[in-house]
Amino acid sequence: MKNSTIKYKKRFSDVLLYVIISPTLVRKNGGNILQEVIRGGADAVQLREKTMPDNEFLAIAKDFREITGQTNTLFIINDRAKIAGKVNADGLHIGQTDMNINNARKIIGNDKIIGRSTHNIFQARLAEQEGADYISVGPLFYTATKSHEPPVGLRYLQQVRQEISLPFVVIGGITANNAAEIIQAGGNRIAICSAIICSENITQATRTLKDLLVKNNPFSGQEKKLPL
Repeated sequence: MKNSTIKYKKRFSDVLLYVIISPTLVRKNGGNILQEVIRGGADAVQLREKTMPDNEFLAIAKDFREITGQTNTLFIINDRAKIAGKVNADGLHIGQTDMNINNARKIIGNDKIIGRSTHNIFQARLAEQEGADYISVGPLFYTATKSHEPPVGLRYLQQVRQEISLPFVVIGGITANNAAEIIQAGGNRIAICSAIICSENITQATRTLKDLLVKNNPFSGQEKKLPL
């Protein structure tokens, strides 16, 4: 168990580009989208479908698990802990209104990655106290996929950078046009949905953003490390 936990956390610490895939958003085959983002250099992928029935979601999740297993890509499932457990996903991402971290661990196992969405420094502090393995920070800018949450801006990103020891991914309205600004502000991991999966050339859009992260990232690997 200990070695497995170290393996997953070490792999997440190496993540730069985290792609969120919602097949119904673009009405494309999920497996095809997944293969394209992996070819483009995605380090981690999250399957996210808020309204899809469980049986349909499970079928897609099984396909994602097979493909990510073959390509050694981290596979995270959004919200649906039981399905994450059934397909042996590498981790689970939960929002502020979803189950707590302790209950999530009971379902998917203590060795798996759990991420928590945060929108302010108080939520980030709590996620760290409760034992999250990483947090998302955002939405940084306005995004239609999280239109119910107001943009948090760069100030919150800087607060997290200064105070929180957990790895974090910056999310919300990020594109190739503003990615360099975010990286320079301390956002060394970026989570992207629409700017990649809604593009005409998914592989190229993924590769462009991954190259920006690799070339312009002065912070990678400098987080304070928590004891495992």
